[in-house]
Amino acid sequence: MAKVRGTSSAPMILGIIGGLLGIPASFCAGACVAGIGGAAGSANASEIGSFYLGMCLVGSLMGLVFGFLSKRSPKFSGIMLILAAMMTGFTLIAGNMIALICGILFLVAGAMSFAQKTEVVV
Repeated sequence: MAKVRGTSSAPMILGIIGGLLGIPASFCAGACVAGIGGAAGSANASEIGSFYLGMCLVGSLMGLVFGFLSKRSPKFSGIMLILAAMMTGFTLIAGNMIALICGILFLVAGAMSFAQKTEVVV
């Protein structure tokens, strides 16, 4: 059975960089949302902060894992990198600019995964 593999290393590199930048961005998102909610007097600020922390952390770990897998299965990792871009980009509501960089890196890596040349390995 023939397997389709990607030939470009750029989606892998962008996914890894975005994933490594996204891990501290997730902690920043959780702390910023909890701090803003606490200052505004919200009773459930820590729960909202935990949600933002989890959303960005899962998105950045997805981007990291599927960045590594972008050469093995380029189409599936492209879909998952775009999903990771949406998950980390969701924390932009809290003003997390590091997540903006991660989201852009994941989005470009996902688009490049679809557009790269592929080779058939037997």
